[in-house]
Amino acid sequence: MGGRYPEADSTDEFAHNLYNGIDMITEDNRRWPTDLFGMNPRMGKLKNIDKFDGLFFGIMNTMSDVIDPQSRMALETTYEAIIDAGINPQTLRGSDTGVYIGFSTFGMPDGTPEDVQPDSQNNMTETLLWLPGSQKCLYANRVSFVFDFHGPSMIIDTACSSSLVALNAAVNDMRLGKCRQAIVGGTQICLQPFSNQIFQSTRLNAFDGIPKVWDEKADGFVRGETVCCFLLQRKSEAKRIYATVLNSGVNIDGNKRMGMFYPSAESQEDLMIKVY
Repeated sequence: MGGRYPEADSTDEFAHNLYNGIDMITEDNRRWPTDLFGMNPRMGKLKNIDKFDGLFFGIMNTMSDVIDPQSRMALETTYEAIIDAGINPQTLRGSDTGVYIGFSTFGMPDGTPEDVQPDSQNNMTETLLWLPGSQKCLYANRVSFVFDFHGPSMIIDTACSSSLVALNAAVNDMRLGKCRQAIVGGTQICLQPFSNQIFQSTRLNAFDGIPKVWDEKADGFVRGETVCCFLLQRKSEAKRIYATVLNSGVNIDGNKRMGMFYPSAESQEDLMIKVY
């Protein structure tokens, strides 16, 4: 596995922070001013999102500058996951490795280039670079391109469950023989303050910026950032095993009297029993 987590540039650093009780939810202006819109500034943020060695991955600098930081880190953490598995990434070139990245976003939050000016070379260049640099489907496709993977390559957006549904898709495709191994990942970096304002104004986020899981005082979650990928292999081929996937499954609650966003404990129980 390979990952970037709040206040941690690696899985080892993340584990160290967890084991030592270090609060990785911070109050600072790394994303936007702390007093913006009257929001609680507490959020889990990655240390660095502006550094990237594009040439290492064969990407020219002018292209690297416009690629979404989540896509850049997906490349880095994919490389780290393969190395962590004891494999030389070059040996996987041309293989039927699948790529399944979970990612959730709001529609049209990034903005688009200004009107295209066909007679302006600079404007045309900017527009041409914006298209592949900003498309979210390329989070997976760019990994497949850079590493020369020939298996299925897709983004999966099912909101909070995106990366687990990506895992389910990868497991199913491996069992069906669609790919030999798979990169499975999840990515979330909070770059638009309006989304945080929406979560806080609708009381989805904890008012005091402190998550209180399993507590009767629980009043919402706190947003956090992560880009993480791992290499899913058949057990017989793995040199390092952190965990074994015995089974997986997906369902949804259907129509509920309490509304679309109210979780159904009954549906979750049904899925657990079915998967077990």
